[in-house]
Amino acid sequence: MLQKKYFLKIVLTALLVLLPVQAWAAVVSKMRYSSSPTRVRIVLDVDEPVKFKDVKQGDAIVVNLEAAAAKELREKVKDPIIKSVVLKKDGRKASKLVVELNKEQQYKVFALQKPDRIVLDIYRILVSKNTVEQGKGLKYTFWQDDMEGLPIQMHILELAPDSGYSVRPFSGAIDKNGRGTLLKAANALGAKAAVNASYFDTSGWIIGNLKLDGEWLGMEDKARSAFVVAGKQPQIMKDLAYNGSVMLPTLGVKLPVKGINRERIAEDVVVYTHYFVPSTRTNAFGAEVRIKDGKVTEISTAGNMRLDKNSVVVSAHGANAKVLQQLKVGDRASVQQTLGSEAADKAELVLGAGPLLVENGKRNVRSASEQIAGDIAYGRAPRTAIGVKKDGTVILLVVDGRRATSAGMTLEEVARYMIRLGAWSALNFDGGGSSEMVLNKKILNNPSDGRERAVSVGLGLFPKKN
Repeated sequence: MLQKKYFLKIVLTALLVLLPVQAWAAVVSKMRYSSSPTRVRIVLDVDEPVKFKDVKQGDAIVVNLEAAAAKELREKVKDPIIKSVVLKKDGRKASKLVVELNKEQQYKVFALQKPDRIVLDIYRILVSKNTVEQGKGLKYTFWQDDMEGLPIQMHILELAPDSGYSVRPFSGAIDKNGRGTLLKAANALGAKAAVNASYFDTSGWIIGNLKLDGEWLGMEDKARSAFVVAGKQPQIMKDLAYNGSVMLPTLGVKLPVKGINRERIAEDVVVYTHYFVPSTRTNAFGAEVRIKDGKVTEISTAGNMRLDKNSVVVSAHGANAKVLQQLKVGDRASVQQTLGSEAADKAELVLGAGPLLVENGKRNVRSASEQIAGDIAYGRAPRTAIGVKKDGTVILLVVDGRRATSAGMTLEEVARYMIRLGAWSALNFDGGGSSEMVLNKKILNNPSDGRERAVSVGLGLFPKKN
């Protein structure tokens, strides 16, 4: 009996000792750290949400916690920015995390839940966001950020709805179809700023729908997304697929358009406009007709028909060429074209790329449904994207990549940052070595090729004419 009473006395004494900590204070159960290219992260595991306050004391960061520590904890952090890390007891209901640094660094303290943790991030890089007003409703922001342990550098242009600039695509070759450097073309055309836009091949073949001032400059028959300006209102539209036909009522025939302003290949029907100047650059193994004011005005099998602003040329190969050879000058003919959307068909500007990134303010990266190639859809890379806010503000974003100072982004990450910038909808443009932004006749970012890559289409901000 005496032994039993003695045992109960010991248990009661232990409970009285432990009760104040368990009943009145949270407890820090563990301390750990991790290191990445941009930061050192110190994590304190706690058994419930706790209050905390951080202060600077010389080169030390002190985080005061309303949580008890059963004992002093030390972490051996092998990192050049850290001298020591220790969690000290501060009475029975509190503790303090003391991190001594080799020099002053940026840091952030925050809480996480499920499970509950207090996190201290100490940055190696300068996390900064600097904005410079450019006037007339345009502003430029350079944003250097820690993206979950990776360094990232972004260049952002924001254009207000009532700005003094209009948004227009242009050719990298300045006044004709082809490729050229963005800086040279933007300067030659008088753009205040510009970014690269459409996909393309090495010949300058535009891969994507491109329509400006009612004229078709490029097409894509896959259902993809595009930046559209209709009634001067910018927006992102999805599922726009080009469908075009050459109507030949005299023959009772219509031929499917397979390309616009690009090289003619086997069994092709290609429509050429003055944008492809000076001529179609085709060989004699086909047939071509000029259409003006709804009629055939010229027929040729010699190839390389000249182009002008007042007509279009339809060029065909194989069986389609034989159909064109049946026409006569004066026969009725026309080209009918649609994107499957009345609003897009009436729009003054359509600039297609893909995939869609943001829809109705939420991430919706549609790489699979828009049949985006894997080298674009997956992995981190330099990126260019466009977004539109609810109020009509246009956002142009260029993310550097493939560099020690900037890791690039996945499409999902671009979508997240677009939402952080306020985009209600957003669209991916061509990226990789093509990603570039120019402003005030200067290149702002660091193209990953180490130099400018010649591109086919840019999107410029041009001063509005009074």
